[in-house]
Amino acid sequence: MVNKLKIIKLILLLALLVQGNVYAADDINIAQSIEIKSKILQQTRTILVSLPKGYEANKARYPVIYMLDGLLAINHAVGARDVLVHSASIPPTIIVGIKSEDRMMDFTPSNTEHFKSSGGADKFLNFMKLELIPFINSKFKTNAFKVLEGHSMAGLFTAHALINSPELFDAYIITSPELGWNKDEINKKLKIFLASSTALPKDLYFAVGGQESSMIKQQLKTFVSEIENSSKNKSRIKHDVFEDEGHMSVPFLANYHALKFIFSDLKLPKDIIENYSDEKFFSHETRMSKKYGELARQELKVYIPLALGLMKQHKYQSAVNVFERLVQTYKVDNDHPQNYAWLASAFDKNGNKQAALKNYKIALKKSVDIGFMREALFRTKVTELITELGLPK
Repeated sequence: MVNKLKIIKLILLLALLVQGNVYAADDINIAQSIEIKSKILQQTRTILVSLPKGYEANKARYPVIYMLDGLLAINHAVGARDVLVHSASIPPTIIVGIKSEDRMMDFTPSNTEHFKSSGGADKFLNFMKLELIPFINSKFKTNAFKVLEGHSMAGLFTAHALINSPELFDAYIITSPELGWNKDEINKKLKIFLASSTALPKDLYFAVGGQESSMIKQQLKTFVSEIENSSKNKSRIKHDVFEDEGHMSVPFLANYHALKFIFSDLKLPKDIIENYSDEKFFSHETRMSKKYGELARQELKVYIPLALGLMKQHKYQSAVNVFERLVQTYKVDNDHPQNYAWLASAFDKNGNKQAALKNYKIALKKSVDIGFMREALFRTKVTELITELGLPK
């Protein structure tokens, strides 16, 4: 019965922590509009840049998701990003939405007589490579990890970019691509690319709606199979078919599932949880921070039970390590007093009374600020530690 009550209390605390601090509301502005004068395109292009929560409050660097058809896609992309960041399924990311005035010009790899402006994909790719990406890197706190996402004709362009500049992005999201362009030329180019090039390890996500035309579904299936069956394939690949979705509804689900797939290596492996060692824990967290930025992290429901379990095993220094990681990575968007109280408790059990006092004081102050229900307990802990340390009250 006692253990059951402890579990219920932990679940309630986790629920409070997951909700975050909801006491203050901010005006919602999901992206800023920026105009770029392109020498390559000889045009001024509009882009939308959405920064993650807490961007201005820290020096962390962020992965970037480049979204084609940005004005259409930015709303659902930001929503998916924010939900997945909040659940620690992906790291905080910058989203760059790119507007195209003439999609046929930007996204098609060759000119056909039926569409006079078609065939500008190479020029548009050079714009991204030589102007847009350097601009974003110079103006915002980016790290090296980049994702390109496109749907329909923009999916065709994303496939074109994968074949022609595979090194430019670390992950590609290709949804319902129009691969039949100009007599299936992209699939023909893919075969040549796979035969003549050293395939680079990438994360490749493909999606299509089950209600789409059989031609689109089959062309994508062929494209994916060519990569999967290549002897040079070193990529992580996922191909989803959303049975109840059509061509215009599938991008919403595809974006969400693609991001979960691409960043799935962020999750702490089961082996580390079940056979914990500080070395393995730090190795994984350091690797993820280097790859995805300093704020890449685990879910609260991973850090907290792991550290509390270590406390139960009297592995107090290891518990300190996990709780310190929790505090560090949740400072931006869930700087909750309970995080500091758990860390203080671990320090106390490990014999570091000064560090315990410092963190209980932080927990107390934050509890007062937000009216957290454990203020009285934290005040008692502070008083007890002051007495133990012989400090003036």
